[in-house]
Amino acid sequence: MNIPAPWKRNTLTDPYFLTLAGTATGLASLGTASAPAAETAVAAASTKAPAQIRVAFIYPPSKTFSDDPNGWWSWPGNEFDAEGRQKKYVKELRKVEEELGVELTIDSQPIASNQQVSALTKELSEKRPDGLLLVMFYNRSLKQADALLKAAEANGIPVIFYIGLGVKHGAVAHYRRPGVYFIQSLDNLQAIEYGLRMVHARKRMAAARLLSITEAPAEQEGVEKFFGTTVRVVPFSQYAEAFEKVTIGEEARKWIETNQKKATEIRQISPKAMDNAARAYFALQQLLEKHQGDGLTMNCLKRGMLKPCLAFSVLNGQLIPAACENDFPAMYTQLLGQLLTGRPGFQHNPCFDTEGNTYYGSHCTCPIRVYGPSGDTLPYLLRRFAHTNEGSCAIQVFWKADDPVTMVRYHQGKPPSLDIYEGRVVASHPMPPAAGCTTNVEVKINDRPDACMVKGHHNLLFCGDHARKFRLFAQLYKMRIADTGSTTAWPG
Repeated sequence: MNIPAPWKRNTLTDPYFLTLAGTATGLASLGTASAPAAETAVAAASTKAPAQIRVAFIYPPSKTFSDDPNGWWSWPGNEFDAEGRQKKYVKELRKVEEELGVELTIDSQPIASNQQVSALTKELSEKRPDGLLLVMFYNRSLKQADALLKAAEANGIPVIFYIGLGVKHGAVAHYRRPGVYFIQSLDNLQAIEYGLRMVHARKRMAAARLLSITEAPAEQEGVEKFFGTTVRVVPFSQYAEAFEKVTIGEEARKWIETNQKKATEIRQISPKAMDNAARAYFALQQLLEKHQGDGLTMNCLKRGMLKPCLAFSVLNGQLIPAACENDFPAMYTQLLGQLLTGRPGFQHNPCFDTEGNTYYGSHCTCPIRVYGPSGDTLPYLLRRFAHTNEGSCAIQVFWKADDPVTMVRYHQGKPPSLDIYEGRVVASHPMPPAAGCTTNVEVKINDRPDACMVKGHHNLLFCGDHARKFRLFAQLYKMRIADTGSTTAWPG
């Protein structure tokens, strides 16, 4: 598909944008510019409606068999203690509920009869929760589980369906279908947690408001068609005005000192350039607060000293999505990846080493916190923006060799799709002699025989082995996996 250069797009008519709407409901503020990142993110999430997830355990009470000397327990057997396991699972689920900020509705009694199935089916139809978690502890409860799966499908409700290992024998391929995250594993609460996280992420995507800072003459809003994310178009003049009004006081000085202190080198960066980097960061924070935004993208090229390269790096490290060049799919991919992995992605331009069969991505806004806000930071230096002489500040980050990475790109369409790649870091090279944008990372692509098979522009590179997480999300929400030559069998 021929995509126009982002800095040349008319946001209001761009087919990659959305259907323009009048006014969207107000969403939570990201907090003031001085708020710590973690507190800011928590404050924003806490004021949004949580994902509503219905939880049902499926098995007959133990007394059904224990009162009958000839009772046949079938799998998993009469020593399983389903009631005790349910208590254990519920305790852990309540912890996940608090950590994610979701709302779980859990019955104390298991689903054991067709009448209970009918009652829950009616409830699903009337309340339409954001997700359904089924936990099955008894082989012969499959009919009840199947009926609930059918009801969820009819109501467009994604399902996390968990069966304990050994509870069911035989084929399970028919459960590994769109709209269902099927788990058959041994007390795998971690997998269940990820299922809930996917539902949470989808809800957050729909509740988010992202800013598009561009040449538009006036503010407008629209809604992205698949995720339901609100995008507010903000005239660039608002950013420029906020930028000019930022004073370099104690707070800004502290921000500058923090970024300079951790840098291994400061190369050709003037005090004025650092002041302007701080102005960009606090101006963007002010716009996020003013518009109750959760992230942003901008027509950022050829902006002189107003370019937000370092600001974007810091915001993404705080899990506040910031995408370059007014690229909407990159912005949605960044937000989705942060929600699913808890880590920021590196939006980049593609290049290929045809002799070494590796992929080479480079750009000017790489976050240093690729392991997440509380993880270790990567080494970096501050240097001039690579392509102009005005002297604005950019950042060069050095990725750790051998780290696993996952590359993702969201594509709108019917159905929408995710393009997903698995790889491993080879090196980040000094510049010069390497060329491109300021940060570069060379990657060995593991799931394609030829690195040149990588498609797309402004893909997002996430540190860690997260490919299966993205594929599971696509499966649960009936997205297509882009056919770009992957050799990994789903789910991998």
